[in-house]
Amino acid sequence: MNNLEALEVPNDGEISLCEVNGCMQTIKYNYLDANTCIDILKTFPTLHITRDMLHSVISKGEGKALFLPVNVSFLKQLTQIYYELGLIEALHIASAHSQILVSKTASVVLNILEYIKKIRTTFNPNVRHSMSNIIDQFSQTRKWQHNTIRCISWHPHVKKVAIVTCDDSVRIFSSDIGNDTISTVIRHRHQRNVTCIAWRYLSNSEIAVGHENGITIWNTDGNSLVSRPSISNALFRKTSEHKPVMSIAWSRKGDKLISCAACDNAILVWDVELNKTNSLKSPGSSGNILVKWSPTGEKLLSCSAGLIFRVWDCCTWQSEKWSLVAGRVQTACWLNDGATLIFATSTDSIIYSLTVKTDQVFTSNIEVSNQALPIFDTTVVDIDGVIVGGLIQCMDSDPSGKHLAVLFQNTNNIVIFSVTSHPEIKLIPSSLVMGLPKEKPSILSFLQHFEAGACLTVGWSSGRIQYYPIIYTDLSALSLMGDSYHTGNK
Repeated sequence: MNNLEALEVPNDGEISLCEVNGCMQTIKYNYLDANTCIDILKTFPTLHITRDMLHSVISKGEGKALFLPVNVSFLKQLTQIYYELGLIEALHIASAHSQILVSKTASVVLNILEYIKKIRTTFNPNVRHSMSNIIDQFSQTRKWQHNTIRCISWHPHVKKVAIVTCDDSVRIFSSDIGNDTISTVIRHRHQRNVTCIAWRYLSNSEIAVGHENGITIWNTDGNSLVSRPSISNALFRKTSEHKPVMSIAWSRKGDKLISCAACDNAILVWDVELNKTNSLKSPGSSGNILVKWSPTGEKLLSCSAGLIFRVWDCCTWQSEKWSLVAGRVQTACWLNDGATLIFATSTDSIIYSLTVKTDQVFTSNIEVSNQALPIFDTTVVDIDGVIVGGLIQCMDSDPSGKHLAVLFQNTNNIVIFSVTSHPEIKLIPSSLVMGLPKEKPSILSFLQHFEAGACLTVGWSSGRIQYYPIIYTDLSALSLMGDSYHTGNK
């Protein structure tokens, strides 16, 4: 099994700019903007989310200080508290009421809810933790609680990208509008602790946003002059137990939305227009943290917060159950053939592959089932003073299935692999994507349509969004900038 020791790194004072015909290109730090170096990126928006662009988060108590207290009836006060802070807080207020019947009834209900919570905690340990801690533990984003950029999602049909920031805003940029122009900002007070986003297939404007309270489906009309859609443009979908939503995925026909939650054992299939749900039958007690639809739409991967992950047949909705020896599936992605699954676990620095064959996997004969095979060792290595590798945080493959990008939990570089599938799956390290000094990668995503090859988008801890194109052509696609630009490695 290969490792990262053969990987080449940029020279001192340089960062990787792009990859051309399998050869990594580097540039000096003082020429940071790749858009000015590569002609094919000049139509892309230049994105850098700074702190002054973020919306301030107002705590629940700050808004009350702006108003003078008034005398209101107890029922009206209780209704207001229920609407603003929820049932539990309303019951606590009621338990302190002067009327014995009201206070005793509220106390009994609180005790029953506490007992139910203890039972749920026994079967699902995730329930005892706070929402933000659960999300930080299971998120695909590195250090989710502390990073400015939390999610990046490219539209499947047009050049439009949605970026989630730490103020729970979803900012949508379009290359048709121009550089540094925000086309839309979608934000709502019920949309707290955003974990994931997904564009709807066969739709130009609909995007689903997963957060700690459920799912919000926004309609962002690109032809509208309104840069901040109102609540009338949103559909809220939630159930009482299904939280926090950790992963969502649209079917290729755009008619079904799959969601999973860390504190809920059920995987829900939503009909968002009718607000109806069905749940996949997946016995377990550890919650679910990741769902991935295959590119062909025939299979669905679901990963629990424990040892179990499943591959579903989307025609019969039967599943094949797989178990790990230790840990859980941290991240996974499908290759473009719709049958090859690449994943990494939370306990070892190894990339695994699994080939799912419809005529073998969905059968009662266990002997013919395939095995997950280790294909690459990502153990930490020191290459000329550059530390690379370790446990994997997230990964993504490009739409052609020729490249795999890997982001690590504790080292500050991204490795891009070339993928070969014949006669067997092999990963060949091709590029090392490095940020500026003190920058750390937080999340990555491949562009869905890139005519010159493939294009990786990286969100850095500074708020900078970097494009890393992988070009299958000659250097005519590049604008050289004197001695600052180097073709090839050292």
